[in-house]
Amino acid sequence: MENIVELSHIKKEYLIDNTGTLAVDDVSFCVPGGSFLGIMGASGSGKSTLLNLISTIDKPTSGQITIDGNDITNISENDLAKFRREHLGFIFQEYNLLDTLTLYENIALALTIKEMRKEEINDVVMSLAGRLEIENLLDKFPYQVSGGQRQRCACARALAINPQLILADEPTGALDSHSAKNLMETLSGLNQELQVTILMVTHDALSASYCNEILFMKDGKIVDSLKREKQEKRAFFLEILDRMARMAGDDDYVS
Repeated sequence: MENIVELSHIKKEYLIDNTGTLAVDDVSFCVPGGSFLGIMGASGSGKSTLLNLISTIDKPTSGQITIDGNDITNISENDLAKFRREHLGFIFQEYNLLDTLTLYENIALALTIKEMRKEEINDVVMSLAGRLEIENLLDKFPYQVSGGQRQRCACARALAINPQLILADEPTGALDSHSAKNLMETLSGLNQELQVTILMVTHDALSASYCNEILFMKDGKIVDSLKREKQEKRAFFLEILDRMARMAGDDDYVS
């Protein structure tokens, strides 16, 4: 399957007190279209920095990132904003919904910016709301619904523009276990049914077990990977826990 994302020898160095620190150290990998890829690692491993680079929020010190055939490391700031709006969908830990807009308006906002006709916007919003089971909440404001329902709204917002890639940053971090399970089942369903390509950063092994591949980061490097293949989710979950335990207990861990 064609790759949606390709990273080649990505480095990100920060200068702190005249000392260079590599947050991301020579990382290369591909994300095939229709895949659900997870990136895991301890705090400070570089996974969030890596996600920021892929999401165009930050720029690498060196290396190349290509998304849907576009080299985003050589795009101007103005063009990056346009690229972000048209190609990427985002799901954040803290939802990032606008409190002054209803759920309907939060989902419709990106389509309004694209100057889509009102009738088309309504069709898209209602279709996504139905799929995500929030169609009865569209007139509510974010503070009037649960965390799980807000995150489902965020999913609908991310999908509304039909992006090439959805980037999820600890999407279950602010949810209780029941809501987190429901959200991951929703994301997994969207991936399988609609072939939506998802790249998710998480520290949670249960959330990661819904992915079809996991990359493990340590000290800015990808040190291991794990594919689900045909494993049941529970078996994959236990294998993820085992890899994480081995990484945590071995300072020189290499797969």
